[in-house]
Amino acid sequence: MDQLAPEISVVMTTCSRADLLAQALASLIPQLAALNQRGIASELVLVDDGSTDSTPQLLARLQQTSSVPITILSGPRTGVAAARNLAAQHARGIWLASFDDDQIALPGWLQALHSLARDTAAPCIGGALLLHLPPGHTLDQLGPRTRSILGEHLHGPDPHPYPPGIHPATNNALIRRDLFQKLGGYDTSFTEGAEDADFFDRVEALGEPILFQPAAQALHLIPASRLDPRSLRWTSLRIGAGDARLHHRKRPHVAPLSLAAKRIAVALLRDLPQLFWSSLSTNKLRQLDARCSLWYTQGLLRALPAILNSRPTSPFLQSLNFRTRNGERPTPT
Repeated sequence: MDQLAPEISVVMTTCSRADLLAQALASLIPQLAALNQRGIASELVLVDDGSTDSTPQLLARLQQTSSVPITILSGPRTGVAAARNLAAQHARGIWLASFDDDQIALPGWLQALHSLARDTAAPCIGGALLLHLPPGHTLDQLGPRTRSILGEHLHGPDPHPYPPGIHPATNNALIRRDLFQKLGGYDTSFTEGAEDADFFDRVEALGEPILFQPAAQALHLIPASRLDPRSLRWTSLRIGAGDARLHHRKRPHVAPLSLAAKRIAVALLRDLPQLFWSSLSTNKLRQLDARCSLWYTQGLLRALPAILNSRPTSPFLQSLNFRTRNGERPTPT
């Protein structure tokens, strides 16, 4: 099987999350093996982006024992986008199936993505992401904006084209490799995130269809630490800063300033009143939703001066880089 040109390459990156990675791989490897047995040659390409825990040992054992072809690479430690590009550069498949180390692929995940791509000839397919919360937490305790910040990705029960401006995420998508190469992969300047939205914006600009496949489901594992307000604040700031860079890429100066004006209006007319009234009524769900939205706006507004003046090394933007020395999220300045 190793000598065959694979149909599908599952591409992943990881950094110092061995326990989560073990769960992700345990859900992926059987699906790859099943496809290989059916004659759909598949492989796994994984970038270890500077792990300091037991990840290298875990990957070494996996490579020795797995029946699925596995390529393990050392990452550049310059951001998630660069690590994803490195994985794609070493992939041999016609299709790139992207996945993250803090997820579990539900049965049939990869087959569902591949089947829709084969049946429609669409070059990009996105799947559904469901939040898997720790014990003691339930989804009805979180509002829609908080769930979106945490990565929930649900767009209806049937396959359909994504609406304009709505895109898959890089942690659950199937992309034709020749298209990925044509577009030059992910833009590594997006160190705060949004490299996936930028990539799919460029796919849309080519007129290529992007489809949603609800049957391709993955669980996004949310540890209790990510529900802490400090972590939610960091994530919201990061998404806001990423969107500032994304809109600057589309229309320098005009688009990000227009977005900033819109977000200020949203903060004044919706989020601050919601925070005030929910505080009076002690509605914690609506309070947290309002805070996440305000943090998002804060991230966008704080990132704009550095982005507009081409200062990628500003302390605020640096504090939002996902890859840090110990694999932990830093505290924004």
